Amino acid sequence: MGSSHRNRWLVATAGMSALTLLTACGSSSSTASTTPSSASTGSAATGGGSDVSAAKAAAAKFEQAPTTINAKVPLTGKVEQGRTYVVIGCELPQCKVISDGAIEAAKAIGWKPQYLQYKTTDGATLTSAMKDALQYKPIAVSPIGFSQAVWTQLQPVYKAAGIPIVPIAVGDVEPSDTVTLGSSSQVDYAAAGEVIANWFIGDSNGKGKALVQDVPAFAVLKAYGDSVKATVKKGCSSCSTTALDVAPAQLATNSLVPAVVSALQKDRSIKYLLTTDGAFIAALPSALKAAGITDVKIAGGAADINNTQALVSGTEAAWTLEPTDQFGWVGVDIAARKLLGMPIEPAQILRPLMLATQQNVGTPTNFLTAPKDYRDQYKKLWGA
Repeated sequence: MGSSHRNRWLVATAGMSALTLLTACGSSSSTASTTPSSASTGSAATGGGSDVSAAKAAAAKFEQAPTTINAKVPLTGKVEQGRTYVVIGCELPQCKVISDGAIEAAKAIGWKPQYLQYKTTDGATLTSAMKDALQYKPIAVSPIGFSQAVWTQLQPVYKAAGIPIVPIAVGDVEPSDTVTLGSSSQVDYAAAGEVIANWFIGDSNGKGKALVQDVPAFAVLKAYGDSVKATVKKGCSSCSTTALDVAPAQLATNSLVPAVVSALQKDRSIKYLLTTDGAFIAALPSALKAAGITDVKIAGGAADINNTQALVSGTEAAWTLEPTDQFGWVGVDIAARKLLGMPIEPAQILRPLMLATQQNVGTPTNFLTAPKDYRDQYKKLWGA
């Protein structure tokens, strides 16, 4: 497994002991398989027309680097100052980027951040950290990256204590009076999947056939993949998608890329590969070249620096970029709105998003670095 894969928390560890924790972004009940299953979304008619125009217009809205955060409504009051805000993260690099942002945001709004850490190779540390958080009598707690299913049994305890749980980067969030809609949840990934689907419709002139590679055991990725397929089905009468669902264990054995190559060899009419996580297919361009496949465009979500560099070189076509360093800021904003009794609506808490291609990618990075002044924008909303 290459370094870019090791640095992505979705593939934190290869061992079976870690598979429970690989639900960090939420588990799905779907059965994964490397056997492509056709999901035709329309007959191979002429394409083009209003489908293409609508898709291009929808995708174009995200082609410029965002200059504003999605939250626009100022807080209706001042949150209680000096209280402890607990952030629960893991030992992996992406987890640290997110937790660092949450800690910084907590300080900005006037809270005292307390950081707790769990191990991605030890499932018991997840619930232990959630229990330990209670001793601080926090104003709110934000678990980063592990499934709600793991700590759902603790929700009654948190409810009794009057402590809201604000998940960050959790893909199976079910909001309640205690659990808020999360920062960077399945809602965000579904929105990003819609963008890449519209890019595909427009780029293919409404006639494209795409292989949609997904790891549905991870709920955020499933949300992305399902959104891609649903958007294509709804928005392009002459396009089609074929699903390629991969199990988590296959990531550790490096069998994902061979499965993609095999699927594309099986159906040479497919000219697009849309993946739910760019880090998983780092070796794909060279593998396709070795297989003599040079006419398939590679695109998808959760791009890392290898993918954005590939945009510059032209070996990959399009990626939706996400601002990992802002996830914690969004989480603190959600917590504040919850505490003030304000509505928490998806339009207000969606993370910024950009559709990157060779024409607009700029300097390759591991995540979206816009808007540049997001800190100041949040502080203004908070009156901080």
